[in-house]
Amino acid sequence: MAARAPREAHPSTQVAELRAKLASGDLPRAILVKGEERYFRDRAVEVACAAGTERGFELCRHDARDPEFDASALCHDLSAAPMFAAARMLVVRNLSALLKSEKSEDGDAPDAPRAAPAVSRAILRFLADRAPHYAIGGTLVIDSEALRADHAISKAVTALDAPVLSLRRLYESPPPWGDPDVRRTELVLWLISHAREKGVALVPDQAAYVAAAIGNDLSALDAELERLKRRGGESVEDAVAWANGASPFELSERLVRGNLGESLAGIESLFRFGTQGRDGSREVEPAALFAMLFGSMRNKLRQTIARSEGESVGGMAPRARDELEERVRLRSPAAWRRLLEELVALERRARSGATVDASDLALLALQWRLGSRRRTVRAR
Repeated sequence: MAARAPREAHPSTQVAELRAKLASGDLPRAILVKGEERYFRDRAVEVACAAGTERGFELCRHDARDPEFDASALCHDLSAAPMFAAARMLVVRNLSALLKSEKSEDGDAPDAPRAAPAVSRAILRFLADRAPHYAIGGTLVIDSEALRADHAISKAVTALDAPVLSLRRLYESPPPWGDPDVRRTELVLWLISHAREKGVALVPDQAAYVAAAIGNDLSALDAELERLKRRGGESVEDAVAWANGASPFELSERLVRGNLGESLAGIESLFRFGTQGRDGSREVEPAALFAMLFGSMRNKLRQTIARSEGESVGGMAPRARDELEERVRLRSPAAWRRLLEELVALERRARSGATVDASDLALLALQWRLGSRRRTVRAR
């Protein structure tokens, strides 16, 4: 069996390591910051910009999501010498918004420079320029929500042995194999540590409440801590208004695992406050919420059935794989098949025009609940 790849460092650790690296020597030719967690990406870009400013670099910012984004101006900055400094720090935000439109003349070929648009070609030329006699001096900071490891830009940055940060979102629920205490989740532990940095004293119970009330939005949690600093004698529970929805993907895991209390709380939050997308937008339309929830539950049940019957299930992230192995032991293969049949029947009702609402999900949670003692069934 092939060894697992080493786990990536915690996002906060990666940002701290970048700060230390930039403070201790020359700036690298490139810094690649990628991942779903915008808050940590923002912090990493701030660290890089501060290091460039301290060294007197000319700072040029470009954001592909800005309505006034000018690709030709970015290409010019990547190919022309700076006017007001010896070197330039170029910051390209949201590169993935540009790369989504990349198409190859020969089909998909993300590592083929000739197939990339003008911006990608200009970036690759900048990265191909070698020390000690750079044609264009400076550092390129690339920020992207997603960038495949086999993309030409990723390969070029890696070839330079330059910093590459992968900044995922923090886990807001306990891992299936570990301590079930919600006060020990990554999100709550980060909130306690971040509150301490801001001079806000939060005990674990209070931090768990704030995380549950606000949700897995680090920027919103950061702003909430600022408000808590000014709350006076008001309690944390009174000062923090509940505004969090729920993740349909997290809720689907609670439902299929038979966690009744967590399922009911998640159903109420999801259909009262909606769910937040990766781009920060909030979805509150019931039809869309049901579609996401049903799809996630169906996938989980099918994977669990296959695994409980001895099949191998590939293409899964490590955490999803661990959750699957834990689920398999909770019920028999026949029980898992029954759950899928009940879900399909509920979906069929919804598509036929019958009214399906949160109360139907609550009934499903009651039917699927497992007792306080875990029922363990050996997978066949």
